[in-house]
Amino acid sequence: MKKLALFLMLYLSSYPAWALNLIRDAEIEKTLTGYVQRIFKAAGLHPENAEIVLINDPSINAFVAGGQTIFVHTGLIMHAKYVDDLIFVLSHETGHIIGGHITRGITEYQKAQKTALISTVLGGVLAVASGRPDAGIAVMIGSQSSAMGTFTAYRQVEESSADRTAVDIVKKLGYSMQGFTHIMNMIQAEERLNASENRMSYWRTHPMTTDRKQNINHFLKNAPAPKDEKEFRRIRAKLIAFMMEEQQVLHQYSGNTSDDLYAQAIVDYRQHNLEGAIQKLDNLIKQEPNNPYLYELKGQFKFETGQIDEAIQNYKKALTLSDAPLIRIALAQALLEKDNKEDAEVALTHLEHAVLEEGDTGFPWRLMATAYDRMGKADLAQYAMARYYYSTGKTKQAQKTAEKIIKKLDKDTVAYQRTDDLLERIKSDKKDD
Repeated sequence: MKKLALFLMLYLSSYPAWALNLIRDAEIEKTLTGYVQRIFKAAGLHPENAEIVLINDPSINAFVAGGQTIFVHTGLIMHAKYVDDLIFVLSHETGHIIGGHITRGITEYQKAQKTALISTVLGGVLAVASGRPDAGIAVMIGSQSSAMGTFTAYRQVEESSADRTAVDIVKKLGYSMQGFTHIMNMIQAEERLNASENRMSYWRTHPMTTDRKQNINHFLKNAPAPKDEKEFRRIRAKLIAFMMEEQQVLHQYSGNTSDDLYAQAIVDYRQHNLEGAIQKLDNLIKQEPNNPYLYELKGQFKFETGQIDEAIQNYKKALTLSDAPLIRIALAQALLEKDNKEDAEVALTHLEHAVLEEGDTGFPWRLMATAYDRMGKADLAQYAMARYYYSTGKTKQAQKTAEKIIKKLDKDTVAYQRTDDLLERIKSDKKDD
């Protein structure tokens, strides 16, 4: 049973945000969410429910883990040749959502567990009754392998179904099925590299790539050329520029296009050439004066090099062009560096807007604790820290902090009401467990 359970840790996990190696970026999230919203609409789902989580992982992968959230590995975007490659994968994962594969997969997993458990018991009985431990072990191993094989076959059927849904969505949106071919070629390369490894892997739970190609081969004929979309090129360049070796980036982005300048500006910054980085961003801003993410990136460079006033100026400009919560959080962080009550009040306003959008993510609550402290509101600062602990999975510390401060608060205060609400949430979570 051990192998089966280990495999399903990935398949069935609820993936709490604090436990993952996530990447947060307003531009990338906006672009990916836009793609998924279009895909959801084409699939008959509600676009407003689309959610993307970006995971810092170099492998070519994406997955769903319940609900309508799609988890995307950075490696998928960086290796994708065209936007069509990404669209097919996102459409495939949407196929899993439509098919209810996660919920049904849990049921199939429970069946496999039950079969394997029964086989373990019967194997033990046989070993005792016959006086032959080897006979009992054979029954255990054989039945457990059968259970795993049944579950794997079920998963492969799911993957084929999701592929067929993806074909319909891709065609409906006008993208090219060549994206499927590109992705399959990359997976085939991985299959060849890992063919000798005896482990739970992508190709143990998906139909073999050659089979997947054969299943939808007729859809690949006369496929239109892949699309050349600026938004996709830009987020790909951004990830590559931040995550690959500088020389590899410069080799790939050696020209004078806007994508090249974007990547080169990031490499300049990584190499501590702030002047070169800002000059390239300013050239891009002249070409794209209404692009909020250029100002945001410039603000980041300024903030991280201690030029706080200029960082604030650029973040404010970005915020006039995009109401992204992450830009508000970045602006608030820069304002709090000013270390005064007035800027703390402005920062708090931005953070309150951000947490309404972001929900229980930790960093904004930590910044709010700082803002409240600068404003002389120590009780609310402690409440914000309790929320920070709760949001980052430190439930015991959150409860301890909340219980400590609520004893000192007047029941008519905002701090008391918010702290009491947090304690009720913690109690409710424990009941659900």
